[in-house]
Amino acid sequence: MFQKIQIKFTSLIISLLIVSTGQTQFFSLRQENSVQVLENNDTLLNPWTGGFNSAQFSKIDLNNDQIEDLFVFDRSCNKVITFISSNNKFIYAPEYEKKFPSTLKNWVLLRDYNGDGKKDIFSYVSGGIGVWKNTSNSNEISFTSQSFFQSSINSFVTYLLSYQYNNDYNIYVVSSDIPSISDIDNDGDLDILNFGGQGSRIEYHQNQAVQIGNIDTLAFELKNSCWGHFSEAGLSNTCTLFDTCFINVPNPQDSINVIRNNLRHSGSTVLALNLNNDQVKDVILGDVSYSNIVALYNDDKGINMNTSFVSQDTSFPNYSVPADLHLFPGVFHEDVDHDGMKDLLVSPNTGSDAEDKNSIWFYKNFGNNQVPQFYLQEQNFLQKNTIEVGRESKPIFVDINNDQLQDLLVSNFGEFDLSVPIHYRSYVESYVNIGTQQNPIFSKSSNDFQNISSLINEINLVPTFGDLDSDGDLDAIVGDFSGRLHYLENTSSNPNIMSLSVGMSPLNDMLNNVFDVGYQAHPTLFDIDGDNDLDLIVGEVIGNLNFIENIGDSINFNFDLKDENFGGVDVSEWWTNIGISSPVLYRDGSQLELYVGSQRGTIFKYNNIINNLNGTFNLVDSLYQGINVGSHSYPAIFDINKDSLTDFVIGNKRGGLSFFRGINDSVNTSIINIEDNLINYELYPNPCRQTIQIKNTNQNFDYEILNLSGKLIKKDNSNGVINIDFLNNGIYFLKFTTKRGYRILKFVKCL
Repeated sequence: MFQKIQIKFTSLIISLLIVSTGQTQFFSLRQENSVQVLENNDTLLNPWTGGFNSAQFSKIDLNNDQIEDLFVFDRSCNKVITFISSNNKFIYAPEYEKKFPSTLKNWVLLRDYNGDGKKDIFSYVSGGIGVWKNTSNSNEISFTSQSFFQSSINSFVTYLLSYQYNNDYNIYVVSSDIPSISDIDNDGDLDILNFGGQGSRIEYHQNQAVQIGNIDTLAFELKNSCWGHFSEAGLSNTCTLFDTCFINVPNPQDSINVIRNNLRHSGSTVLALNLNNDQVKDVILGDVSYSNIVALYNDDKGINMNTSFVSQDTSFPNYSVPADLHLFPGVFHEDVDHDGMKDLLVSPNTGSDAEDKNSIWFYKNFGNNQVPQFYLQEQNFLQKNTIEVGRESKPIFVDINNDQLQDLLVSNFGEFDLSVPIHYRSYVESYVNIGTQQNPIFSKSSNDFQNISSLINEINLVPTFGDLDSDGDLDAIVGDFSGRLHYLENTSSNPNIMSLSVGMSPLNDMLNNVFDVGYQAHPTLFDIDGDNDLDLIVGEVIGNLNFIENIGDSINFNFDLKDENFGGVDVSEWWTNIGISSPVLYRDGSQLELYVGSQRGTIFKYNNIINNLNGTFNLVDSLYQGINVGSHSYPAIFDINKDSLTDFVIGNKRGGLSFFRGINDSVNTSIINIEDNLINYELYPNPCRQTIQIKNTNQNFDYEILNLSGKLIKKDNSNGVINIDFLNNGIYFLKFTTKRGYRILKFVKCL
């Protein structure tokens, strides 16, 4: 009885304290482009974009200033990247990225289909083309998914339909393709050119919006199943001209009923534009198996006549440097140098075995929009002003020059290189911190740090650093793609200069067994068992962690594999055994936290690690801070500006880095519940032991658990019952979201 009274009295005092202050601090991570990075003494304009591999381009007004900004979609990991136009420059603005639907994949084109001056979204969906209408207001950009009535099934579908073969069918776009969405017939609405799923010819779907007098709709009709009268060849990307359909189309304006041919379509990108000022659209094609682009020139019969392509340029533009971009080029037509003339951008339309570090070719239009003349200016548009290491970037914070400032290393899976048999060359870049502890400035110091690429002839080189022999300097353990580890000893006599040489390659245990964790070994050195020597925790391709204990001492290491399923960690998704785990251990005061990057692009957070090395760690969050970098997240963690808040630098598949600054947001708990104060939510039991529930919630809701300092402990979804067994005893806040707003309730966890 006395214990219950004491708990109630303690809770009352805490409640009074909280009400009297009315505020608490909530830790969060905010993505920024703020930390300065130098290369060759030049400041990078946008260092923290995350990089680019397979970029697609559209223009859109993001901030409602009547100036079009730049939207980039990277197909390699389905990632939106946004830039604001400022003083004729594109400035990275990550705050707009989450305004776009999270389900976008494969290809995205922004087009204004209803003439309201706001760009809408066209993107791949299962079955064809999906549409999201731009419903932005003056305060915020937003989009709403559109559905279309299909009479044959008497239901609404999420993909565009076209009247063809006497019925409404989807406009099919193979997942590897990019269609052309533009006004083909110059009547003021958007038409579509696409390769049908079974053919090597272009289909022309005419938009009937103008004809029916409703521009705010999308109503298509197949007008020609072999528009331009050509076909793609099977063994080259030279096109066969004057190749008509099985049943010829006398006039694209007539309704047709033709038989589809059975030629197999493997993959193409289509861009329609006028190349010679005859008002009839020409096209530029990219092919899945080739590095060049082909321009097809239409005749001048006129719009909507039965036109044919009469010539082709298979090395376009042959008057400049022809595009030669391994592999499967996509082509985009936008003004990106702010001169009012639409330029040409070429980038691979595939996420692997293709150019990555120099993967955006910019052709400036020196003509005009009616008779363009495209001349190559650079092969690394946007990439030259950002951190870019090719495919997969893996950052590490380490003081490489012993000046008490954390420097930044970035390793990679590899940079695409056709001159080597496996087409990738792996290396480590270094950025020395030439700033201060409060204001870091990273200056690039090496393209191949310590010649690690020569010391270890492998790809996917991932180093971790620590003093393994107690001589006062940092040695390295390097993981590789084959799953092996390598010991590099620092033999320098100068503590300010690192000099790595091969000590043991590959690394063996005391019985001379080679450590082999499978594929893509991602090691981190950390004294996890508290015995004053450094152990190894190693991630790998299937998403688990390996614990390799140092059973030697701080002078003479001796590694021994103890557990291949360390802590029960598994970051793979349910439908695959590919996880690609990248572990980072971080001490937050007395707490030891484990963060693990993943193939899915999110970060997993675990606690309950100390004194639990043989058990299962507690999964706090599988979507830490809501971060998703698209694919292949690789976190590095450090308080880089000495504000006592943790900062994150995160690598990804695109080969760049994203910077997330730790911040404390003040939240006034005395007014935060006003949005939803008509409902009396109750949290029970309180105090609690293993679970808590909320009365008057009858649907799933998102929630966050925060400690007294406002730091996020867990983020998840619940139907009312929440497990809190993993929490230490203490006072916490539960912040949960309902349809009417959000609420914050406090609770006490006790035994």
